[in-house]
This record gives sequence, structure tokens and C-alpha cells, in this order.
Amino acid sequence: MTEQRPTRPRALKGSMFESVKGGGNSLTFSEDSPVGKAGKTTSVTDSPTRQHEKLPGRSFFDTVEGGQDTFQFPSERAEPKQQIREDCSETDSSASSPRGTPRKTLQVSMFKTVDGGGNSLAFDSENPRGRAIPKVQKHDLTDFGGSPSKSPLESVFCVIEAPSDAPPLQHQNTSSVFSRGTSREDTGGWSPMQPGGAFYVDARTTSAPAVNGQVGVDFTDNARTAQTRILIKGGKIVNADRAFDSDVYIEDGVIKQVGENLIIPGGARTIEAAGKLIIPGGIDPHTHMELPFMGTQAIDDFYQGTKAALAGGTTMIIDHCIPVKGESLVEAYEKWRGKADSKVCCDYSLHVAITWWSEQVEQEIETVCKEKGVNSFKMFMAYKDVMMVNDHEFIQACKKLKAEGALALVHAENGDIIAENQKKLLAQGITGPEGHLQSRPEEVEQEATNRAIMLADQVNCPLYIVHVMAKSCADTIAKARRDGKIVFGEPIAASLACDGTHYCSHDWGHAAAYVLSPPLKTDPSTPGYLMKSLANGDLHLVGTDNCTFNSEQKALGKGDFTKIPNGVNGVEDRMSVIWEKGVHNGIMDACRFVAVTSTNAAKIFNMYPQKGVIQAGSDADIVIFNPEATRVISKDTHHQAVDFNIFEGMECHGVPELVLSQGKVVFEDGELHVTQGAGRFIPREVHASEAYSRILIRDKVRKPFKILREGDEGAGDGTMNGKGGINPMASEGDPSFATKRGQRDLHASSFSLSGQQVDDHVAPRSGRSVLNPPGGRSNIFLS
Repeated sequence: MTEQRPTRPRALKGSMFESVKGGGNSLTFSEDSPVGKAGKTTSVTDSPTRQHEKLPGRSFFDTVEGGQDTFQFPSERAEPKQQIREDCSETDSSASSPRGTPRKTLQVSMFKTVDGGGNSLAFDSENPRGRAIPKVQKHDLTDFGGSPSKSPLESVFCVIEAPSDAPPLQHQNTSSVFSRGTSREDTGGWSPMQPGGAFYVDARTTSAPAVNGQVGVDFTDNARTAQTRILIKGGKIVNADRAFDSDVYIEDGVIKQVGENLIIPGGARTIEAAGKLIIPGGIDPHTHMELPFMGTQAIDDFYQGTKAALAGGTTMIIDHCIPVKGESLVEAYEKWRGKADSKVCCDYSLHVAITWWSEQVEQEIETVCKEKGVNSFKMFMAYKDVMMVNDHEFIQACKKLKAEGALALVHAENGDIIAENQKKLLAQGITGPEGHLQSRPEEVEQEATNRAIMLADQVNCPLYIVHVMAKSCADTIAKARRDGKIVFGEPIAASLACDGTHYCSHDWGHAAAYVLSPPLKTDPSTPGYLMKSLANGDLHLVGTDNCTFNSEQKALGKGDFTKIPNGVNGVEDRMSVIWEKGVHNGIMDACRFVAVTSTNAAKIFNMYPQKGVIQAGSDADIVIFNPEATRVISKDTHHQAVDFNIFEGMECHGVPELVLSQGKVVFEDGELHVTQGAGRFIPREVHASEAYSRILIRDKVRKPFKILREGDEGAGDGTMNGKGGINPMASEGDPSFATKRGQRDLHASSFSLSGQQVDDHVAPRSGRSVLNPPGGRSNIFLS
């Protein structure tokens, strides 16, 4: 029987590294290698003595999860490295040297870290476009037998074409990351490409070496799209304040120009947007990726969740760092950063939860604000004995947040009443998802909303109500704002598109899939009412409370509804759902849509104008939105890990067709081109003007007053003495309002619809008759 020789790894047509459309800056697997799993390995070097020396260390490409379409760089291999010997200079390659001298010396490695380090790559100045160059340079580099070999030094990677039957190569690994390498012929076929080696492809073959069995790689920068130039032409820009026809030019991940007939540098990719809307990327202010909760963990992690967000047109999320009771806020923050930084595909930030109160927590709030870039803290009035804070703790926290210039967020439900209701329902044998609905009636949400607003107002702290689910809560927020209180309301995609009738489904799994807190309301008019409140300004922005659990996880609550993990999806579908239910139905216009999905979040959380607007200098987080296109939402086609979608079957008019994050195309033609870890943490300064401009004024005008009465120290000095001085109970519009000198302001009108006169308090004098001619008596004498 003939011995079978090992097959050659699949070859990518063209070259190992193939430039993406219009260039780009990320590491992604090609369609020929969709799995994308690169494992840890030891590097093997072909030494001159042909002895294999195993070098310790991790793989250049770190192990990633199956199905992943990006490379992850380990931190220990991400630092700048010298690309060429220090003794090399800018001389011709014919100069005498044992191994030849390259024409140009790179001052640092071909790849260098950006933004102070990490696992990012950036192109060197010799090749700012970041595309593979069809060029191979010959240098007198000695290879084992003294024969010359080809090694590209100036180019990044070679795009080559050659006969498919050309002899294969074995690549020599080198000690530095992506340093120079040599190549030689070896009839034994391609050797597995060792991570950390020189990824050079010989001009005689189209076969590509394998990276741990995977071939076909597109090379670009996996962090920022530095040096990428994009021109978006022919579309209509829609910002929160106006819509207008304009082009947009992007470079280095930032919007450089907005206008018509722009003069731009050469080499830019042009994206036609005729008939489309150019809108700021969405900002979801309320997510819970890979949250440990109720005995399990949310199935969407920071990679899967942010990837899905980008597919739906959301280019930034604000997730929640939730310490357990007794845990340090700073330590919890660092833990969340550790989970997120290496996974996020889009920019993100964090709210930090306050689940307990102590002097330590009070001190750490200041630390997190000043050193960690957090300006919003969340408290729970529900989840008794787990995350719930009492009124005293809530007040103390609000006082501290006000002092630091931070925003208080609150989950408003009466946790004590919920706990009592749960016990009562379980005792009556009600164990299904309908028990969740009945244990949390609308009154417990409305009462807590009103109480939270009152408590925060007493210490003059701005307040943000998360996941507004009920009509009465929307009304409570609207009334508080009309009364001058500083409060913001956030409905979520679920409350704007779904109702609580699902809890009565005879299919337990279907009913449980909709369990979240507060629950959806059974009144079918609630979603429309909340959408109208959002459109007219009573509510302000849309989150999702994306916290997903699959069917198996939800089943943990079979037999006890209190153990059903709370949470639903939404981060991917939010933009399309709000357009469908709001704009397509004629409730709001496109500008208001941009405000509630992006701009208002950027303003409230102090990221504007870096985020939330299309203007020169802003981040190039942009969505090209087709208002005429349609799509049907389904769990079978969404990009989230969860196996259920609460919007299943909904047809949405209005679809994100192309999404840019940091100036890089990450979603196009229905395909994602994302890179794990490419997202940045966005720090946020305190004292956001949207929340604090009125707070500071209110501090001045709401000072308490003291009445000085006879016998009190300071009485009789002409100030507030209660004896004809200032009436502290009178407003400035009251005719009786007096100045500090005790006199009425003569510029103030004394007119009153009630008929009250300014001298009503003066006792009438005794009357007497005076006879005068018509017109009055004159004392003028004529001489």
C-alpha cells in the first residue's frame, strides 16, 4: 500500500496577506479560514547547524475562542522591537556587509504599539497606507549554504502571483516579533508557520504557510484605523439639531471635514451614500455583558455583545461594573476592565454600582471619579439582600456623588414590597413566569421612581432613572421635570416594542424568555405611550438593559419564578426597533431618533462632542443608514450568543447598511469585519453640563433662610428680623416681595388677577366727603 504524504495546508489565492477593500488596518481571517483559532505554541528556529532549538514563550497569536474571526496579541509580545540592526544606515543594498544593508532603516519595529502600549499594532511611517505592497526586494542575506534568498524589508507584506506548482518553502523563525527572516526551498512541503516568525512569501508560489493550521489572513491594524482615509459622498447627514446634504472625510479615525466639494488627499476610499442617511453611531447607555447574576453568567460576553452591537449600528456601549456587597469599588472596576479590554470590538465605558455603603465606599467614589474616568454610579432599590440599598444609604451616596460632580443612576422598584409579594405568590403555588409579573405590579415601580426623585432632589443631586417600563413612571418623571427637578428617563428597546402578555404564554420557555425587571406591562398601549413620551422630550434616551441568558439558563427558574435569571436581548436590534416604532410610524423625526439613540447619551454622560455628532474633530463612529431597506429580526440570523430574540419576526423598516468604528469599516454588506480588543475604554469627566449646569445655580438660589426674631442674636440690624423686613416666604413675583432695605421693588407690577392690591394690608382710614368740581380742584392762579 502506497504511503500517503501529508497534504499541504489550504492555500489562499493570491498571497498570505491580502489587503481588504480600500486598505485597512486589522488582522482578520479570510473566508478560506473562517474558524480562526490560533493556539499557544513554542517557537522553533532553524539554526545554521540545522538543529531545532525550542524557544520558550507564548504563541505570537494567542489562543482565541472557536468561531472568533480575529487575532489576539499577548501583552508580552506587544512592545516595540528594533526591526533592523542598529549598525544599519540608509545606504544602498550593494554596500559591503556580511549580510547586506537595507536601503532604509526603520527606527522602530515594523509593528509598534499605539496609545502607550497594549496589544495593538500600528504601521510604521515607511508604509502609512497599511496595505500589502506587490514588491519583493533582493538582498545579500546568507542562507545556510551561502546562497542568497529573498527577503522583503521595506514592504510590509508582499502580494505576489506565481505558478501553483512552484516548490514550497520552509520559513525560518526569528527571535524578534515579525523581524527579518530568510527562506529556502524544501521539497518536503510547507512546514507549519510558527507564530513569531517572519511572514514572508516567496515570489515563486501562491501557497501560503499555515498559522497553526489556519491560512488566509488579511492584515491590517487591530486597534485604531490610523492612516485610513475614507470619503463618504452623496448622503444626508442627520444630527440631533438638523439634517443636511453633505460629504464626510475621515482620516486617522477622526472626522476631518464635513461639507460639499471637499478637497482631500489622494488614496482615499470613496463610499457612495446617495439616498442614505449618515448618522452618528449609536450609544447604548445600559448593557450587562458577561454579568455574573442569579447563579449563572450572561451568555453575551464583551466580544460577542459588542460585535452584535456593531452589526446593529451601535458603536459604543456603557456597561455596568457591579461589586458584590462588601467588595471594593476600585477592585471591581479593575476586574471589569480586565474582562472587557481584551474583548471589546467597539468603544465602551463603565457605570459603577453602589451595592453597600461605608466610609471605604465613600472614599472610593472619589478615587473612581478622579482616577478611573467614571462619572456615573448606579444604585438598586430592588434585589433585597443582594444589591439593594436603603433610603439612608441612597441619600448618603447621592450627597457624595453630588460633591464629586457625578450622576446618580437608579433601578427604581420597591424591593421590600417585591419580597413580600414573592413569598405570598409562592405560598399560593404560583411558580411560573406569571408570578414574576404579579410580584412586581406597576405601583412598586412608580412609588420607587417618585421616592428616588424626591430623595435625590433633597440633596440637589441629578438623577437618571434606568429602564422606565410603565406609563405612570413616565408621567412621574415628566411632572418632576416640569417642577424643575433634574431627572432623566431611559426607556429600553423592550419596553418600547413589547408588552407583558408574553408572561401568560402556555409555553414556559417563551414566557421565561421575557423575564426582566421591572417586568413588561400587560397594558398593550404602554409601548406606544412610552414612545410618544420619548418623542416629546419627557423621556430622553434609549438603552437596552442587554443581559442575555439562553434557554438552559432560564430553566434554572422552573418551579420557582424568583430564580429565573432576569434579562433580555436588545443591543443589536435597538436602532432598527426604534426607527420602526418611532420614525416609520410617524411618532418622531430622524433628528429626534439621532438624539435618543446617540446624542443625548453623549451629552448626559459627558462624551459630547467626541461622540454623538457628525462634525469635524469628532470620532469617526458613523452609520450609513438606509431608511427604505427592511429586515426581519430573528434568533437564527442575529449575531448575539443567546438562543432567543424577544423581537422575533418583527419587520423593521430602516437598516444600518455600513458601520464605521474609529474610522474603520466594521460592518458592510451584511458582513462583520471586527477585531477583538480593538475597542477603547472612553474615560468621562465629571460635572457633565447637561446634568450639572442647573445644579450649580440651584445651589445658590436654594440656600436655607433663617428668621431673626426679637431677642435673637443679630435681631434689629435691618436684615431678616420678621418686623417689616424681607418676607422669606414670598417669591420674587409676589407684589409683597421686598428688597433687602425693606422697600418694595417699584419695578414690580402690583397687578393681580385675584384683585389683591399692594396696600391691602393697610387699615382703611375714616372716610370724609370732599366736593370738587369735575376734573379735580386746581391751585393754579392766573395773574
